[in-house]
Amino acid sequence: MTQEIRHCRLLIFVFALLGANFGLSSFAKGAQNSIVPHSAAYELKLVHAVSGSNIIGVEGFMSYDWSRRCDGWTNDQRLFLALNYGQNQMVRFKAVSITWESSDGTRFRFKINRNGMGQDDERIEGEAILEERGGAGEVLFEKPKAKKIRLPKGTLFPTQHTFQTLAKAISGAKFDRQLVFDGDELEGAAPITTVFLPKQAEAVLKKPVKGFSPKPVYPMFQAFFPPTSRGRDQDTMPEFEMKIFYQANGVAPRIFLNYGDFKLRGDLIGFKESPKPAC
Repeated sequence: MTQEIRHCRLLIFVFALLGANFGLSSFAKGAQNSIVPHSAAYELKLVHAVSGSNIIGVEGFMSYDWSRRCDGWTNDQRLFLALNYGQNQMVRFKAVSITWESSDGTRFRFKINRNGMGQDDERIEGEAILEERGGAGEVLFEKPKAKKIRLPKGTLFPTQHTFQTLAKAISGAKFDRQLVFDGDELEGAAPITTVFLPKQAEAVLKKPVKGFSPKPVYPMFQAFFPPTSRGRDQDTMPEFEMKIFYQANGVAPRIFLNYGDFKLRGDLIGFKESPKPAC
């Protein structure tokens, strides 16, 4: 795998976070009820590239629509990036992730499409079911090929993981580690660790955004490790890291994405609240 392809494959990891179990405590349920369904758009800019990465510039755009349904939550996320390696070598990357997660956190359907590097489109589709929230289960992949994988006890899906980490941040927790399945690869659940930082008054945007209301934010660092199905000896180093600034309502005005060879900053440039269903 070339360096450029490795970069592009890692770019999908951000989808697991912007989607959105304890065992859902009353506090967690309160956090879930306070979530504001919304659409958001981010401008992505390069803030650092390590020596030897050959990257001299990155520009991009990311959007997601986090909507409430009577039977669960849907998430439509899109990522567009242009990586400049110099000497007229520009790599363009696109990823689209469309998911549905049941309200009780036991079912998860996913469709992921990504392309770039002149490669054929990569599509991953399927459905995962847990015996109970945070319990064991299995995932049935439909594309690119039929495949069944067992999910260990303690597995969460992305939206429930978001509810948990946000509720823990508000409660003053310092650390969290969970197994999360997001459908990104033809593999099982992967560990995500979270370090919670002190609450801040607000995240000041570069430019005012219509409809967005500045509020206190709960910064957190998250590290994504390889899926457990690859073997425990391979999960000592994260494949991707992220710092995200969440408001209590689930809106994230700022994010920082660390892919090892380069780091991106994402600033909110568009926002719109979505209507809640009349169930």
